[in-house]
Amino acid sequence: MAIIIKPISPPLHPLPPCRARRPPLQPPPSLVVCGYPKSSITSSPTNTFPYLPAELHLQIIEMIAARIPSIPNSEQPYDPADLATLCACSLVCKLWLNTARTKMWAGVRLSGRLRSMALVDLLEAYTCGCGSRLNACNDDEHSRLAVHDKGCPRGRLSIPSFAPHTMHLSVRETRGNPWDPKWLNDALPYLADHLTCIRTFVLERVTWEYLSSRSRKTCLESFRHVKELTLCGCSFRSPADACEFLAEFDKLEALTLDGVHCSRLDAPWANGQKCVRLPSAALKVVGMRGAPMETVLEWIMSGIEQRKGTDNDTRITTVKLGGVGIAEAQVVGRFLGELGGSLRELRVGFDQDFVERGDAFIDHIDLGQNGRLEGLHIFGLVVPSPPPSDPLEAEPQEQPGSLTQLTSLLSSIRSSMRALSLAMYPADIRAMSTVDFEGLARVFKRSEWAEVEEVRVVISNKGECGLGTVVKQQLSVLNDRRVLRVSVGFDERQVL
Repeated sequence: MAIIIKPISPPLHPLPPCRARRPPLQPPPSLVVCGYPKSSITSSPTNTFPYLPAELHLQIIEMIAARIPSIPNSEQPYDPADLATLCACSLVCKLWLNTARTKMWAGVRLSGRLRSMALVDLLEAYTCGCGSRLNACNDDEHSRLAVHDKGCPRGRLSIPSFAPHTMHLSVRETRGNPWDPKWLNDALPYLADHLTCIRTFVLERVTWEYLSSRSRKTCLESFRHVKELTLCGCSFRSPADACEFLAEFDKLEALTLDGVHCSRLDAPWANGQKCVRLPSAALKVVGMRGAPMETVLEWIMSGIEQRKGTDNDTRITTVKLGGVGIAEAQVVGRFLGELGGSLRELRVGFDQDFVERGDAFIDHIDLGQNGRLEGLHIFGLVVPSPPPSDPLEAEPQEQPGSLTQLTSLLSSIRSSMRALSLAMYPADIRAMSTVDFEGLARVFKRSEWAEVEEVRVVISNKGECGLGTVVKQQLSVLNDRRVLRVSVGFDERQVL
């Protein structure tokens, strides 16, 4: 015998209303938080937030956003809680969204296919619909992730896009076989189409010749107006191709080349004729390390010479050079002499040969030609330990002084200096005793250093005690004026 349970159909008439007491209506939180007055039809609750004008709310959001750098780095750390606060504020209302997203989307960093294509989908969702200018709508999931050859996403947003707020774009290509399909080939045309207000453009680990012709064309057409360009670990076929690529950015004000490699080292000149265009006339900052320094500096100097005396005269004010050796000394000296009085700040990092062969370097550089130089920052001053004295000798020989080349370099300055920093790498306390502090003290007594505001000495050696005390005692002429700053530890500053 079986038991059959028959489901009961719901009644067709409406249920009677619930008789339970309901709490009094409260005003929506968004109306109170966003600065709107409470509705007159609602009863006033006992515990409510005080009414604040919307301008005060926006000012608080702007104060939080000001603490977050557009491009986070080691020199500008920030609290992740501030970024989380901005994200929470952007979900309150459209008024708060427009203020919070200005800093949230100011800098975009892409380094993988999944997130990069998700950003492309988000950009397409703001402006793209079926029948848009790109391609037809395609709902195939495999084609969306593999090639991203679709015209519009499944949804469309009604609020304005965040693309006009993005000022800094950093793109990092993934590792792998050089000829493997790269996500940058798929995403770069879409990024160039939407992000039209970029001011700082960073390319990392990108091989220019491996990109498709479409990606290269859209990149040069859409990002040629950027003010700051940084290439890190990028590769070109030749220095001529690299200079031709840099010449496309005709509004460039700051150029940084860090670890740029070329397959061939031919110069961008053929039979004495320049075969590439001139660099940007608005160039103000030049930084290089691990790049074809001689070729790029010659190319920049050619633009300075041709524009000299015209309205578009190039005036470079800041130069940052890392890994400078004896081979680059001559071209660096000619480049600094070509800049003349326009140079205001110089940051230079020497290789390890500077201690032993620094005289050959100093022979090519004369900072007296830079009559308006105000800041000098020197990195890579390696100080080796002197050999131990022979105990059998009646009179031990006096150890030769080190870093006398540094004294000669500072002695050539003829401008009123404001700041100087020296990054030293001594082997031990005995190495510090050989530094030419007497010569440096005589230099700092000259009139060019009378108005110096800070002389910073960074000693990257924590194993030895008393290194900072030695510097303060030897440079008492600066310590008495309260302008000497000595720090012992790892030097977190970068040349570039």
